[in-house]
Amino acid sequence: MSTKRLIVFVCLLLSLFILAGCLTFGKMGSGSLKGYVFKHVRVPYTTNIDNTPSSVFQSNGKIIKVEDPFSGYGFYAEFSSNAIGDIAKKHGLKKVYFADLEIFSILGIFEYQELHIYGE
Repeated sequence: MSTKRLIVFVCLLLSLFILAGCLTFGKMGSGSLKGYVFKHVRVPYTTNIDNTPSSVFQSNGKIIKVEDPFSGYGFYAEFSSNAIGDIAKKHGLKKVYFADLEIFSILGIFEYQELHIYGE
């Protein structure tokens, strides 16, 4: 019975390390988040927010990226556009104050990015 408990404890401990940090192997403070198994973050797209007014108007653009994990050549396909000008024009924004980037990635194979733009 103690062998079974030890195996359960080791599996639980291993899963805690893998899932808690989303299996990050980057240096702390490197500026980028590296979640190799799973990543879902929302970060500021721009960091210069001097005298930036707040806004309730928001628009967003989505991009989906699928990467080939087997060939080693780095082939990938991207769908749609998340350019700030395209999104602002599509949703009728005349001024853009700031933007946030939301990233959702699984195993580095499937990546979904959404750019949230705030303005008037």
